[in-house]
Amino acid sequence: MYNDFMSIPLNLFGSCYDFKTGKFLDENRNCVYPVGIDPIWYMSKQEISFANSLKMKMSVIFGVAHMSLGIFQKANNAIHFGHWLDFWHEFVPQIIMLLALFGYMDLLVIMKWCTDYHGIEHEAPPIITTMVSMFLSGGAVVGKELFPGQ
Repeated sequence: MYNDFMSIPLNLFGSCYDFKTGKFLDENRNCVYPVGIDPIWYMSKQEISFANSLKMKMSVIFGVAHMSLGIFQKANNAIHFGHWLDFWHEFVPQIIMLLALFGYMDLLVIMKWCTDYHGIEHEAPPIITTMVSMFLSGGAVVGKELFPGQ
């Protein structure tokens, strides 16, 4: 799996596209590559920008998960040793801030990945603009919402 995401992919499942013409093999466009990146991306002009964008988003998601694990370990230690001030005044604010900011950003990334913007690419909300406007405009969502109540 690491090889598929970060290096030369193994074409185990075949592509959804014809390599020579670049067109869909299935006219209904019901083809989703099961694991990793469809090998056709490695022949595309947008390969670098697509791969770098995916790697950046994946690293943020894994990083937030890793930091959350570390903060929860801090909570376990505080409970085990009876350091209740550390629990309430370090763990609780840290996990709230981490998940309110970066957990929300991870949720936006995953929601954007799960939404089909085929034909309406201009309506896809930019994640960075959403995060910046969260501070500059008091939490108001600029542009189209990814999910109701955002």
